[in-house]
Amino acid sequence: MQNEINSADSLLAPSVALHPARTAGALMTIGLPRRYGAPLAAAQEWIGFEVANIKFLVPHAQVNEISEMPPVFRLPNTGRWLLGLVNLHGNLVPVFDLASLVGGACNTKSKTMLLVLGRGDAIAAIVVNGIPNRKRFGTSNRTSFPAFPESIRDYISNAYAEEEQVWLELDHVRFFEMMARKISG
Repeated sequence: MQNEINSADSLLAPSVALHPARTAGALMTIGLPRRYGAPLAAAQEWIGFEVANIKFLVPHAQVNEISEMPPVFRLPNTGRWLLGLVNLHGNLVPVFDLASLVGGACNTKSKTMLLVLGRGDAIAAIVVNGIPNRKRFGTSNRTSFPAFPESIRDYISNAYAEEEQVWLELDHVRFFEMMARKISG
């Protein structure tokens, strides 16, 4: 019972949580370790997912949760790239539509899922097509970049080959920071 009281006391009031400066500030200080550009010593675990027919990877350790799409509550006066907020376990989490940034749309033939990245105040989610899965890639899997939309060029760190498919490493920290700047105007 005591834990319930302590966790309830730490929740923000909706008026505070929805304040644009609070949301942008929390995302700007997302606090996820920056490991991009660091050499891979061995094979690394990734979570692979698809958005608008582009295959992406994020480090497995950065994934908080993968869930079916809960109801999304739209925020007024935001771009289509910010779908809104979801309530996950009592926390308000911003949901971003990466597909709109790359000029595509969610594939309606596959199940839409929510990929939640980060922890605590530094948490955000991306809508993905299908169920994400684990991948293992190392330096031997690196390949040259395929053609992909210019709008995501700043958020792609590496490319990895798996048979005929190329997976792009998404620097989600920089992606969320850019989204936070867009929110704050």
